Amino acid sequence: MLMIDNIKNYLYDKKYFINFYDDYIHIFNYIKLLNFSDKEVSLELNDFIINIKGEGFLVTKMTSNEILIKGIINDMEIKR
Repeated sequence: MLMIDNIKNYLYDKKYFINFYDDYIHIFNYIKLLNFSDKEVSLELNDFIINIKGEGFLVTKMTSNEILIKGIINDMEIKR
């Protein structure tokens, strides 16, 4: 294992993390993208589903387990 991988394993909780910025939301280790429109995003994570509502949503980065969404966030709901 590379040293950078050791550092990442130490710094990041591998279960998931969600970061909010002024006009972005970054979600790491999501399971599945359930719904996406310019006004609503739904993602399945390990233990819950997160629904994000807002305006002008645009995916700026997406990998198999990481997503970065730009837009105005008005509301967020977690369903277990």
